[in-house]
Amino acid sequence: MVQISDNSDFPRPRLPGPQQIIDFSRSIPPLPEIFARSLQATLTELSLIDSIGLTSRNSIAGGSLTDRAAARIWLQSRLPEPITPERLLVTNGTQSALLLLFEAIIGQGGLLAAEALSYGVLAQLAKRAHIRIAGLELDRDGIEPSFFEYTCKTRRPKALYCNPTVHNPTATVMSKARRKIIVEIARRYSVTILEDEPLGCLHPDAPEPLARIAPDITWYVAGLTKGLAHGLRIAYVVGPSERDMEVVVGEARRLSHWFPSPIATTIVNSWITSGVAEQIRQDISREAVWRQQLAEAVLSGHDMSIQHGGLHAWLLLPQRFDQNEFARKLAGNNVLVRSSDAFAVDPLANCTNAIRVSLSSPTSRDEVEHGLHLIASSL
Repeated sequence: MVQISDNSDFPRPRLPGPQQIIDFSRSIPPLPEIFARSLQATLTELSLIDSIGLTSRNSIAGGSLTDRAAARIWLQSRLPEPITPERLLVTNGTQSALLLLFEAIIGQGGLLAAEALSYGVLAQLAKRAHIRIAGLELDRDGIEPSFFEYTCKTRRPKALYCNPTVHNPTATVMSKARRKIIVEIARRYSVTILEDEPLGCLHPDAPEPLARIAPDITWYVAGLTKGLAHGLRIAYVVGPSERDMEVVVGEARRLSHWFPSPIATTIVNSWITSGVAEQIRQDISREAVWRQQLAEAVLSGHDMSIQHGGLHAWLLLPQRFDQNEFARKLAGNNVLVRSSDAFAVDPLANCTNAIRVSLSSPTSRDEVEHGLHLIASSL
């Protein structure tokens, strides 16, 4: 067993059995013990409120003022400048937020530029919004600037979707200098930036978001699925201005598919204002660091990108392996991972031979360690 110092509040159940599936394919945060205790206590408190039944009748487009005040507290580590309520939206998760933005900012038939390897469902969201995607080449610092500029010159995208902080799936953090270059190119060609930062809450010391460098052209999206809980389905959106926000929300105000669940926001608001959310976030971050250190120890010597406090690792495979064959081989040993094709906006053009290992998803450390050793032996 690999020995790593332990200072967190996570259980360590027994080693998984030979037939148990070890799922490294989903990027779900680990579950600290404080989470269950807090959820039980909060639901008990809510059950004692006589008017709690009325809460389910009050789903509001963009969230209530109370919802947005809680959002402001949560976002402060990454966006410390004052944000007026009119520039904030509370939505039913990141996907609903992106659909809103795609439909309003890009429009049917419009072109979205995005990292060639990106959010796994981006292509499906684009299809539903009836927009096209242009994949952008990546290097070890994120979007390659000359390729982005060439795409802007020749194809005129309306917006750029990007994930610069602990990029999904490559785990890179775009440097401050590169962020400024990307912003300069976007400005030059009048490209709106859609910045998705689900892991920013776990990396408050990362370079400042694009939304701080260029707040007038950037829409900032921060879901709570990584730093708090996967199932609460809440995402916060910060727009450039009240006028821009009205353009996005205007025609969708009566379409409730993107409205946040009032029960979920009630729980989240309580946790954020009481400090419970911050405790959960810190526990998740500490556990993520422990699991990343374990991965570095077990997979030492292999070409792997990792960010301490992140939820996944990006493992480049030797040429003798085919990513999809390797993933199938692991699945035969009950270990699930995702190959780079799952993140390619154009799988036919994907030439990255790699897999993403979501270290956060298994419920116990023993599962993580056992699965990592199976990956190491397969290599």
